Amino acid sequence: MNNNLNVLFENHAKWIKSEGQSGEQLVLENINFKLLSNEQLQLLTDSIITECVFTDTELNGIDFYYTEIYSCKFSHLSFKNAQFIKSEVNDTNFIETDFECTNLNKAEFFDCIFNKCSFIDSSFINIGIWNTSFDKCSFTNIDFENAYLENIIFSNATFINPINLEKATKLVLNIGTIEKPVLIEHKASVNWIKDHSI
Repeated sequence: MNNNLNVLFENHAKWIKSEGQSGEQLVLENINFKLLSNEQLQLLTDSIITECVFTDTELNGIDFYYTEIYSCKFSHLSFKNAQFIKSEVNDTNFIETDFECTNLNKAEFFDCIFNKCSFIDSSFINIGIWNTSFDKCSFTNIDFENAYLENIIFSNATFINPINLEKATKLVLNIGTIEKPVLIEHKASVNWIKDHSI
């Protein structure tokens, strides 16, 4: 397995360096991150990751630029100073994960679940989030400029000093449940976040 992984990462490094002219894009499926070396973890840029498990570690500074993530699980992690720029994340769970100074600019999240996660001094500028729930999450100094959030559940969430809420492109919150949604439009959603801010 390790030899196969080494070949995959070597080919991906060539693919990145040659801008797709040689090598091959990295595709990981059903991999436990513990099989990956620190050097390999730094080579996940512009890869495709499906049904992989990442637990109990620090992925500080990791670069997920243009990475596609499907049906993965991230738990008890730190993404301090990580880059999710232009990444696409689908049907993925984040549990007790810290996003501090994380750049989520132009990232897109679809049908995800965040549970007991903290977001501190991170950028939601130009982010897109659809059909996603945040349960017992905290948001401190988050910039929402040009953010697009639709059908979002904030359950027992804490907001401290949200920035540029009025400059968000679209905020549509679900103050009901997944099974019985109660959607509120942009202005009401902005006011809802303000009302739940410290």
